[in-house]
Amino acid sequence: MTEIILKNSRLKTLNTFHPWIFSGAIKVQKTVPQNGELVRLISEKDDFLAIGHYQSSSIAIRILSFEDEKVDEQFYIKRLQKAFDRRAELLLNNSGDLNCFRWVNGEGDDLPGLIADYYNGLLVVQFHSDGMCLQRECLLKAFLSVNSAMVQSVYFSFPGLRSGASDLTPGLVYGERIEFEVVENGIKYIIDPAKGQKTGFFLDQRDNRMLIAQLSKGKKVLNAFSYTGGFSISALKGGAIHVDSVDVSSYAADLCREHTIMNGLDEERHRIQKEDVYQFLSSSDQLYDLIVLDPPAFAKSRAKSHNAVQAYKRLNMMGLNRLREGGLLLTFSCSQVIDKKLFEDTIRAAAIESKRPLKILKHLGPGPDHPVNIFHREGHYLKGFLLQT
Repeated sequence: MTEIILKNSRLKTLNTFHPWIFSGAIKVQKTVPQNGELVRLISEKDDFLAIGHYQSSSIAIRILSFEDEKVDEQFYIKRLQKAFDRRAELLLNNSGDLNCFRWVNGEGDDLPGLIADYYNGLLVVQFHSDGMCLQRECLLKAFLSVNSAMVQSVYFSFPGLRSGASDLTPGLVYGERIEFEVVENGIKYIIDPAKGQKTGFFLDQRDNRMLIAQLSKGKKVLNAFSYTGGFSISALKGGAIHVDSVDVSSYAADLCREHTIMNGLDEERHRIQKEDVYQFLSSSDQLYDLIVLDPPAFAKSRAKSHNAVQAYKRLNMMGLNRLREGGLLLTFSCSQVIDKKLFEDTIRAAAIESKRPLKILKHLGPGPDHPVNIFHREGHYLKGFLLQT
């Protein structure tokens, strides 16, 4: 195994158990590793520090273990079993009202670069690092070893890999079915990872969709960036008198409509608009009792964080202009580089310019199947607020 020597001056980060080593911390590479190669980290005094996957990028090593142990199929089985047991303990692994959950949440489950979502028999695995990608066959065996009875199909995808991914095509690697029906909070949805965003659905918003159902009775609701209608269907189930769902995607609009029908909801109470959200907000004079603003990530690097802040500010000002006095706003950011404080400051700026006093009623985030490693603050990617004018 290739050894990499870290600078003594940079060991503080390692001593705080942060799972990333940045390229500036490397003093000597005895041999230049290949992207994705398993490497052993040692100090200038030749003391063992950690084992991880190497990547020729600013994040040079994603740490797998601070123990000097063998990383093989049994290693992954142990980690995957622990992650599964954590969900089972939280009663998230399978029930009549819920049969979809995140099985692996990267650094939060001590498997950096790996995401796995389970959808009632379909396992969708995303590889976000070359290291995990190179272990895909081993990981497939490990997943099936942990719980083959629950897994009917496995779908692999490779978002954001910087190297070695040109010949990798997303697709089924186990089983034959790709489209599955799931139940979340008693609501039925169709999942197809080949057509949908991310792994096919946004499981991180499950608890917030339940909150919407609790808040929507008798209200007129706007779901902006509605995707396949998770918040919209929840609002209708909760007794909303009318819901407007707005998204620019034809696929999302069609599936949103199908979700309305398959859940036996009144189509007359649900208007689905295939339209740009900004255009809709600027051209409409309709006021709402409850608005959901859940846009895609506006920034995926710190270099773009300023533009992202301006975009969030503009969007929330437009949303506030469409909110009745006393109305509720659920607003979110899934941009990792926009932390909770900065997002709150941005919403405050939008409220000031809109001259709309706001009260924070609740801080929002993902559910417990999206654990965050306490030593990895960057894991807090989804943040949101429930606000009232």
